[in-house]
Amino acid sequence: MKADSISISKVFSGGGDVQYILPHFQREYAWDKENWETLLEDLWDVYEIYTPDDEPEHFMGALVVINDGTRNGTIPVFKLVDGQQRLTTISVLLSALGQLVKESHPALHKRIRKILLNLDEKDLLYYKLVPTAKRDDRDAYFHILDNETVPPQSESRIGGAFEYFLRNLRVKLAKNDPEKLSQVILNCLHVVFITLEQRERPYEIFESLNAKGKPLTAPDLVRNYIAMSLPENIQEAIFNKSWLAIEELLNENRTRLGIGELSAFLRHYLSLRGNSLCARDRIYQRFRDRMEKEFKAPEAFIGEVQTLHRYAIYYDRLLRPENEPHKPISIRLHRLNILETTTAYPFLMQVYADWDMKLINTEQFCEVLDILENYTIRRYLANFPSNYTNKLFPTLYREIDTGYYTDTLRRSLITKNYPSDNLIRETLRQRRLYEAKTQPRLAFLLDSINRHLSQNTGGYTVLDGNPTIEHIFPQTPSEAWQQATSDSEIDEILRDYVHTLGNLTIVTQEWNSTLSNSPYATKKRLLANHALLINQAYFGRDDAPIQWDKNSIITRTEALASILLDIWGSLGEARMDDSSDYSGKKPRALSILGDIFEVTTWRAILITMAELGIEFGVFEEMRERFPRTFTTTDRERSVLLPNGWWLYTSKSANAVMDFCEKTTDLMGLSDEEWEVLYE
Repeated sequence: MKADSISISKVFSGGGDVQYILPHFQREYAWDKENWETLLEDLWDVYEIYTPDDEPEHFMGALVVINDGTRNGTIPVFKLVDGQQRLTTISVLLSALGQLVKESHPALHKRIRKILLNLDEKDLLYYKLVPTAKRDDRDAYFHILDNETVPPQSESRIGGAFEYFLRNLRVKLAKNDPEKLSQVILNCLHVVFITLEQRERPYEIFESLNAKGKPLTAPDLVRNYIAMSLPENIQEAIFNKSWLAIEELLNENRTRLGIGELSAFLRHYLSLRGNSLCARDRIYQRFRDRMEKEFKAPEAFIGEVQTLHRYAIYYDRLLRPENEPHKPISIRLHRLNILETTTAYPFLMQVYADWDMKLINTEQFCEVLDILENYTIRRYLANFPSNYTNKLFPTLYREIDTGYYTDTLRRSLITKNYPSDNLIRETLRQRRLYEAKTQPRLAFLLDSINRHLSQNTGGYTVLDGNPTIEHIFPQTPSEAWQQATSDSEIDEILRDYVHTLGNLTIVTQEWNSTLSNSPYATKKRLLANHALLINQAYFGRDDAPIQWDKNSIITRTEALASILLDIWGSLGEARMDDSSDYSGKKPRALSILGDIFEVTTWRAILITMAELGIEFGVFEEMRERFPRTFTTTDRERSVLLPNGWWLYTSKSANAVMDFCEKTTDLMGLSDEEWEVLYE
């Protein structure tokens, strides 16, 4: 590597022949008015203090180039690795200055032409700077140099830069010397010129330079890594066929869960290949290290970029099911999107690939999607956290036998913290389902119940507007509700039951406003005549509740839970199957990651698991999932934990096992990594 501080004049070989080619993977010209304005302000500041005997230096940053040999035996050619925005802008600025002085200062006009062009050459070698063809940059730039006019309308910002400089310089040159300005541009603007040989690894220099400024996104770094790793003669073909197509499919400016689409794709693709989900700030490093290790040969490197394009198509359809032409698959992907199953994307991309290669048929693909929906829904109903699935899905494909695809998937998932019917029923009794961020999932559940009630009838009713969630017992009880219910029961309902399944239904916004805080008798009458069976069939029957209280909510929760478990029935015997009843079992020890904790009561297991949760750093998540289990003050049948919180210990054996299931899930433990041992 060689680094020198040189003037812009020397960058362009002082009027001699030279050429800079932008790799095809470089991003398009991106500077805008703010950048152009800053450059001109700096120029005129230097202009004020410039003299031929004292030429002040104004540092413009670095240009990093790869020595790419010579053309026609004598013209040095460089691949421009970093600094394209600066060099392109200065070239356009010089061209604007040349156009403005063409008649008044013909000698200056000629010198500027020699700075920007290899006048004795033809074709691409005629131009000292060759932008990428992306977003029409090359055509716009060549038009400016060939015609010295604003280029026709195009996507490129280069034409806007030329027009901006023409307009501003025209005003300034009415009172200032163009010869002096040209000297300021050519002799006072300096860059650190870093030259790399072909054998060097230019992306390492690029990474180091950009680490000191505004960080580039992972896709930016990946794009430039590929640019610097491919031979020039195939860059454009690979760029147009694969990488550009990826960027068009997955827009980094569209974000989900705080990460751009293209970054998310790269992260999930790498997790599929590496069997673990990397940190968001390590996506590029993981990509680079993998390519360096596994795809050193150019043919293998190109093949992997093409594979990335294929998997990006699958990822786009996971994000936007409407782009999947097979309707049965599109419908199922849309349902999974409502359930926010992004953690399953690494696994689903590989299933998509198997379907694409006809290793499985469409019916099997649909069955896979149904199984994943079942797994996701049941974990949601059981209030299991999603962080466990971050570890599950990147490695799940290893457990699939492609000859018995759905059978092995089903058998595998029921060993991955798969909740039983009993656990779901028990959890739903006090499961807080209503939260702002989960309303689409909740509406999906309630709509699914409504459709299920119409099965075998040849149709089902739907809302004539977007669904909203209605609380039957209102969140803020009116005077009529307060008169119909005791104060103590109101407090209990608001604390434990108002957001549970039995107290919720779906209506349109218009109906939601009508029902609002109305007395129960009014709500009952309206819901009994509502078009949806989830409302009409329950509140219109002869034995519908006369009063809406805690018991009414629990009864309806149990009824709706039965329907949900009918829709998404058990995939098979889970860890806690439907016949499990731990109340008759006497524990003797708790095994966690091979460590044995000797305990003789379910209470001792509860205390031990709570203390382990503190050690694993998941106590805050435990408090959110078990708000009534932890308190800041002592109460009957509570014990003081090491962190100062009190643990309520009056729980059944089944409730303790529920606590253990959810806490180990938060701790990221699989079923094989913990166990209760019995006498």
